[in-house]
Amino acid sequence: MINSIEKINEIESMAQQMRLDAIDMALYTGDSGAHLGGSLSCIEIFAVLFGGIMNFDVKNPHWINRDKFIPSKAHCGLAHFPALAHVGFIKRDEMAEEYIKDNGCLFGHPMNINIGLEYSGGSLGMALSVGIGWAIISKEQKRCSNIYILMGDGELHEGSNWEAFMAAAHYKLNNITVIIDRNYLCMDGNTEDIMAIDDLSSKMKSFNWNVSTCDGHNVPDLLRALSERSELKPNVIIAETIKGKGVSFMENKREWHHSRLSQIQYENAKKEILNKSGNI
Repeated sequence: MINSIEKINEIESMAQQMRLDAIDMALYTGDSGAHLGGSLSCIEIFAVLFGGIMNFDVKNPHWINRDKFIPSKAHCGLAHFPALAHVGFIKRDEMAEEYIKDNGCLFGHPMNINIGLEYSGGSLGMALSVGIGWAIISKEQKRCSNIYILMGDGELHEGSNWEAFMAAAHYKLNNITVIIDRNYLCMDGNTEDIMAIDDLSSKMKSFNWNVSTCDGHNVPDLLRALSERSELKPNVIIAETIKGKGVSFMENKREWHHSRLSQIQYENAKKEILNKSGNI
C-alpha cells in the first residue's frame, strides 16, 4: 500500500489540478453543457488510480501486461481526460479545445488506446461484461494485468450488471476491481427514490465479491481500500462520494448532472477550488 506523505500529497495535488481542468473544459463546451456533477464526484478516484495504482506505459500504450481502465459510468470525461493529461497521454494545453469538438480526439465517448482510452462507453450496464471478458483472457494468457472498472450507483439499476456480478464471482476473477461511485444521485433524482439500492455492501457480499468501503474523496482511504484485494474473489470498492464535489453550488444538486456553466459560475467555481487547496 502507498502510504508515504509525499505520494499522498502528490495525488491530492493532482486531484486539485484535475478539478480545475474539468471546470475549464466545461466552460469550453458553451451552450452544449457538460456532465460536471458525476465527473467531480470521482476526481479522487481517477487521481488515485492513474497517479498511484495502475500499471501502464505512456510510451507503449499497447503493452500487453498493462492494467486496463473502463469508465462504465461513461459520462465522466471531465475527470477521465484530465487524469490522462496529468500522466502524459494527452497534452494539457490542448485538452479543453479538443473536448467535444468536431475532429477533436476527446469527443463524447472516444476510444483510442494510443491516448489511454480503452473503452468508448455510452450505453450503461455493458462495461462490466466487457471487463469480465478481458479478465478471463488475461488469466488464460497468464498476463499480469488487472482490470479496473468505475461504475455509477445509478447504473446499478441496469439488470445486466447483476448477471455480470454473478459471472465474475463464478469465474473467480480476482484480477477485476470495480469501484462504485456511490453519490446517491442519477439523472432522474435520488437513487433510493428511483429504485432503492439499499445496503450495497451486503448485496455485493451475497454475490461473493470481496468488499471494501471508503470515503471516495479521501486519498489515503481510497489507497487503503484498493490495497485490500482478495486473491480468491473479484474485488469491489464502494466509494461514498458527493456529486459535484468541490464546488458548493453544484454539490448534491441533480441539475448539475449535465448543465451549462456560465462565465460567473466558472470564475466562482475556480476560486472555490483554489481556496480549498490541500483540503479537497
